[in-house]
Order: sequence, then structure tokens, then C-alpha cells
Amino acid sequence: MLHKNYAFVDMFFKLRKLPLIIHFLFPLQLISQYDSVAYSRNYEFVEGVFLNGVDFKFNRPISKFKIISNIPKEQLDFIKQIMESRTIHYRDSIGNEILFDKLSVWGYCQNRSIYINFNNEFNRLNVVGTLCHFTATFEMQVNYRDNFSYNATLNNSVQELRHYVYDTQTNTVFDFNVKNMEILLKNDADLYLNFMKFKKRQKSEAIFIYLRKYNENHPFYLPIIK
Repeated sequence: MLHKNYAFVDMFFKLRKLPLIIHFLFPLQLISQYDSVAYSRNYEFVEGVFLNGVDFKFNRPISKFKIISNIPKEQLDFIKQIMESRTIHYRDSIGNEILFDKLSVWGYCQNRSIYINFNNEFNRLNVVGTLCHFTATFEMQVNYRDNFSYNATLNNSVQELRHYVYDTQTNTVFDFNVKNMEILLKNDADLYLNFMKFKKRQKSEAIFIYLRKYNENHPFYLPIIK
């Protein structure tokens, strides 16, 4: 199953009405502003709120120092406390006060950890790379029959922890399962062919390994912010 979170706002769609030449130049100008480096655990994301997936890829959040709040910014969980409010205020580069709904943002960075907005809950990325991995709580409605009442059906909600993969190249969240890994691995012919040699059970046991192999073969390049 493929998930397209409504909070994932692709900034390039906003440029559709601009002249064609700008569409070609904009990404190049954006990329050329930075030197890039392959992601490693030593990489430091800027602490703040990412409005969309592009801001995450360019490590360009709304800095916590631009957020307007009475909460002391020195507190280690400042961003988390801010995200407990439905609306957030900040000042842009020219001093205008901007208001946005927290449910519309892609995610945030706090204490070098990245949290992604999925189904209006912020979940920590356990693996950061071209393919990112995270877990999130999934709620199911379960119907069952009450044996003590004639034809009575009761509803109950059950929560379970599920695994997901976020593809930074397409800004899309997938269920982390064999079927979707087969789709994602098609971008790497060698890995795909090796993976397809496995039997179904072997594939289920190997998807974490192949996610990491894919990230090793396809590094997640991020800007060096100077």
C-alpha cells in the first residue's frame, strides 16, 4: 500500500505558473548554493521545522530562533513543545510574522533527530538515507459479535506498530514490506536481481538489509550549510 500524506507539500507544484525557463533554472540555482556531502551519523541537521520534503532534503527548516514563543529556546525539547500547539508563529527573512498549522508541515528536527509527519503524528526516522525507515502506530477498527446479545455487533479499536519507508526522491511513504521493496529496488538493477532470487520468506527477512544496501549504493546527499 502506498501512502501520500497530505502534509507532504512539494514546493515545485507552486512554480507551475512561472515561465518555463524558471522551472529549469530554479533547481539548479538552489543546488548550486551549497556544497553537498553524503549523509552519515555525523551530519548535523539544523534544528527547526521543515515545511515540506524539499526543505528536509536541503536541510532548510524554519530555525527555532525564528519561531515566536514564550517557551525558552534553550530547552532541549523546545521544538517538541512548540509542536504541541495547533498553530505556530515565526518571522520570515524580512520580519513578517507568519502563521501555519502544525499538521501541514513535513516534520521537524530536534536534538539531531528527524521526526516525520505521518497521519498527523510525528514519528522519528530510525534510518536516514535516500530511503528512510520509521515506525508509526496504526489504528484498526475491529468488529466482533457479542454472544450475550442477539445479533449485537460491537466495535473496538486496536492499535499496532507498523513499519514504513519514506522515499526522499519521490516524497512518498510506503508500507515497508516485500512488495514495495521490490518496487523501490528496481532503481538498482543488481540489488533488484539479487533480491528477486530469494524465496518469499527470505525476502521478508532481508528487506532491512537491502534497504541499507540501497542507501549505501545511493547516498543521500545533503548540503553543507556554511
